[in-house]
Amino acid sequence: MLKQVLGKLSKGMHGQVINAQSPKRQAQLKGPWQGAKYIALDLETDGLDADKDAILAVGWVPLAPPRIRLYEADYGVIHSQQPLSQSAVIHQLSEQDLRGGEPLHKVLQRLAKRLDGAVLVAHHAPFDWAFLAHAFAHHQIECQPLALMDTLQIERQRLARKKQWLDKGELTLGACRERYDLPAMRQHHALSDAIACAEVFLAQAYRIVGNQPTSLKALLRYA
Repeated sequence: MLKQVLGKLSKGMHGQVINAQSPKRQAQLKGPWQGAKYIALDLETDGLDADKDAILAVGWVPLAPPRIRLYEADYGVIHSQQPLSQSAVIHQLSEQDLRGGEPLHKVLQRLAKRLDGAVLVAHHAPFDWAFLAHAFAHHQIECQPLALMDTLQIERQRLARKKQWLDKGELTLGACRERYDLPAMRQHHALSDAIACAEVFLAQAYRIVGNQPTSLKALLRYA
């Protein structure tokens, strides 16, 4: 099952479409981008390797452009009995937070329902999806998002059209927010970063397409 899930990722990386096999999903791709279902998400992990490192916390918030549905946001710290890692400290998580957290499979079950047929929006989306795909497969939870929307890649392409090289730090979420005149937000907290990413995505999308009729498929070409 893991190979099947990760296979969908690798096949979906061209154009960021993960699963669009049904007529309904094909119609979503061809329809107005504002009509699609979006989930902005952020993970906090204790490393960079999806095969061996753990998810510490997950935060997500639905979008219905031009609105962010803050009242439907969700956040879960994952239960762990392991000693506090440096990554956990960076993400402002204590041993008490982790020991009082939820089992990963319960958080994944809630998230899978939200992601079904949705566009997953994240800053460096392939990283987040690699961890999630591994976790969903491990816990045998079916998850079928429609596509990935990577705000980091959108910004990289936008800046590349303006300059020949990028300075270090130009693609961080905070730097992206600053360029769109969005206020600074708390960093290294999964829910706060998910909301920050949602705002950046909306700013990017409206900067790219303005009020021009644009399909989701066309917008995904920038991601």
